[in-house]
Amino acid sequence: MTVKQAHGSGDSSPPIAGDISTFPTDAELARTLVASTGSATLSTLTPKGFPYGSIVSYIHDDLGNPIILISDMAEHTINARKNEKASMLISEPAGDGDPLGKARLTLVGSLHLLDNPKNEREDYLEKHQHASFYVDYEDFNFWKLVVKECRYVGGFGHMSWVENHAYQSAEIDPFFLNAQEIIDHMNEDHRDANLLYVKNLANLQDSSEATMLGIDRYGVTLRASTSKGPRMARIGFPTPLKSQEEARPAVIELLELARSSSNQHPKTTMPT
Repeated sequence: MTVKQAHGSGDSSPPIAGDISTFPTDAELARTLVASTGSATLSTLTPKGFPYGSIVSYIHDDLGNPIILISDMAEHTINARKNEKASMLISEPAGDGDPLGKARLTLVGSLHLLDNPKNEREDYLEKHQHASFYVDYEDFNFWKLVVKECRYVGGFGHMSWVENHAYQSAEIDPFFLNAQEIIDHMNEDHRDANLLYVKNLANLQDSSEATMLGIDRYGVTLRASTSKGPRMARIGFPTPLKSQEEARPAVIELLELARSSSNQHPKTTMPT
């Protein structure tokens, strides 16, 4: 007989090493997730009150409100005309591994038909070029989901309700377009630098290897292999970054800090 544990019971994961105060806020993570993808699951309410899910493409305005292009003949549009309440689920691409370990965001609000969407039309076609085939059909219109509530889930055990004013005012991370490119480069060509980061800047001296998992304006997140198992590490940049061009100098500065904090100076390659 299998005995189930209550959620949160038993041994907990080891604490994150390094400086956890440098993580972005959930509001920032939510806005960045919205900006980094362009498709979502829209849920509207049927006349009988059941949620109806459908896939939509979107852009967003300056406050993070998604804007969609949908046909009057679609079920979700018929539903929205009768009941404006809706939600949208936006998720990080699953890729490899457990999809429940990926970030996702549920935006709850009301759908409103846009009267004169000239600027929205141009922005939408820039992001979704395939829509040029049907954007001018008479039955297609732009709608905006005006966000009232946000639920952010960053993975197992990481979740929060994000205040709407915090969501609206949060800044999109400048690395949202090329973060994965930087991560792949560091893991393929500079694993020795990753190892030095976790050893000397996160005090995980018994690490045998380290993999970079994320980079944002505030710092980098890594996973280290230690004698006691895997450990997460967070290392902040000396000052927040403002543009993608600052990434290379910043990771080099971290490497110099890691070298200067060690009595020994193992040979490591400078990130290029």
